[in-house]
Amino acid sequence: MQVYTIDHNALPRLEDSVACIGFFDGFHKGHQALVKTCKQEAKKRGLLSAIITFDPDPWVLFYPTRVIEHITPLEDKIELAGHMGIDAFYILKFTRDFASLDTSQFHALLSNLHVKSLVCGFDFRYAIKNEGNTDTLLKQDLFSVHVVDAILDPIEKISSTRIETALKEGRVFDAAQMLGYGYSIEGIVEHGYHRGTSLLQIPTANLKLSREFIVPYGGVYAGLSHYKGAFYPTMINIGTNPTFKNKNMSIEAHLISFYGDLYGQTLRLFFIDRIRPEQRFDGIDALKSQLHHDIDETLSLLQKQKEVVENTYRLWG
Repeated sequence: MQVYTIDHNALPRLEDSVACIGFFDGFHKGHQALVKTCKQEAKKRGLLSAIITFDPDPWVLFYPTRVIEHITPLEDKIELAGHMGIDAFYILKFTRDFASLDTSQFHALLSNLHVKSLVCGFDFRYAIKNEGNTDTLLKQDLFSVHVVDAILDPIEKISSTRIETALKEGRVFDAAQMLGYGYSIEGIVEHGYHRGTSLLQIPTANLKLSREFIVPYGGVYAGLSHYKGAFYPTMINIGTNPTFKNKNMSIEAHLISFYGDLYGQTLRLFFIDRIRPEQRFDGIDALKSQLHHDIDETLSLLQKQKEVVENTYRLWG
């Protein structure tokens, strides 16, 4: 997949394409519907399939003092797009000058990017003051437009906001159902207190996040680890280890049936389902007994949520 970072005042020479457009935070099932339509239309026309997105997040530009959290960092969007079979990934630099484009200028920009057909969501907005929408896109004649309806679950429209809320509440399986795969974070394994190995005989990898991720609410989770191209069933703990009265939050992962040294290595953790909240135990033996139960529960939940696990393998493998 070709990746381009594009200044709208200095466009590269690009091939004709069918492109889907949006911010794609989460790359959830709604976004995947855009990608599917884009690829189908591109195949029909014999053109490249492309994704057009923006960096930084427009909210960062307009509200610089706010803390803006994202489900999917840009690097992960690029990786997922490649795994989904997209041919080209266009990153438009979101500047104040870019934000001031009116609808006609925005249409001309897309045309000059050699977009022959555009795929967007029903609620896509663009141009100065968000004055552009699907109606204004459908009225222009520089390229054809395909509007994809909302993707619904049994509750309501799938959205990045709902996924973010679910993660912050620890409802990682709800998030996975909307994403279509397990939510993940990535970081470097660093030294911790070494209690997992020395006291509990259940070694854990302590993760220091490599980028800004939304960290699920504290608790114990059934998940997966991805390391050097392989997946491992994993019990994940987020919290302060109340039995040991730690002050700082930690992210610890026990890779089941993994034997090796992970210190200094990059590790990605996927959250499939929640096992229990963090709790304080009366002693080491009680904690150790619970952790062995959690390991068994991890394997049980991964088998139970097999569809999400297999989709995670497919998209991230």
